[in-house]
Amino acid sequence: MAEQSGLTIRKMLLEDVPAIYEIEQKAFPSGSWNLDAFYHELEKNEFAHYFTMLQDNKVIGYLGMWIVIDQAQITTVAIDEAMRGKGYGKLLLEYVMNYARLTCEMMSLEVREENLTARRLYESFGFTYGGVRRDYYGPNQDAKVMWVKLK
Repeated sequence: MAEQSGLTIRKMLLEDVPAIYEIEQKAFPSGSWNLDAFYHELEKNEFAHYFTMLQDNKVIGYLGMWIVIDQAQITTVAIDEAMRGKGYGKLLLEYVMNYARLTCEMMSLEVREENLTARRLYESFGFTYGGVRRDYYGPNQDAKVMWVKLK
């Protein structure tokens, strides 16, 4: 767990899911996960590692990833829209990359081609482009695949 001036990053708890889901719906209105998907990840997916970011005990963001052997795959990440642009995404990504670095060689993710803010954040951490997944988010909504070497 990481803490500083009212900010906490910890493993996601089942009780976090309703607040996480609210952030998810606002962050991804055309393709958000449903509640059951989050519960499934936390309760049944042995590869899932999910983290919650809190400011003064209020959920403000989250990041989920799968770790399989020595590869980490970010599956979802979002910061509450009222808290964006304040460096919280950077702190959360840094925390999770350090966590993954303990056992993983590489980390990957998909990002919407038009999400320049997220792409710039990932690039600032050394992520590079590895390809495109056509129609990943739906018809004519491609994803850029990005990778970074952790060790």
